[in-house]
Amino acid sequence: MKCIRHILIIIGIITSLFLWIFIQRANLDYNLEGKFFSTEEGVVYNEQAKMVSGIVVLIGLILIVILVIGIIKRKAVESNLSDK
Repeated sequence: MKCIRHILIIIGIITSLFLWIFIQRANLDYNLEGKFFSTEEGVVYNEQAKMVSGIVVLIGLILIVILVIGIIKRKAVESNLSDK
């Protein structure tokens, strides 16, 4: 049970990181080619990378929901078995 909670925390942290990246990239002013050049960092950001971050966030949220539901069901089964 503790292992699942640790995995849940790790997935939550990774999902939060990709959510932050997604929000940062969503606020950039892309040109018609879908590129943004950061003069401060000297990096070109592609608009398609924003989509990848969004997909990773969506997958992370789905995994978190599945794990939380699994924990809740397991606790319900354990409590029913201990009541008998």
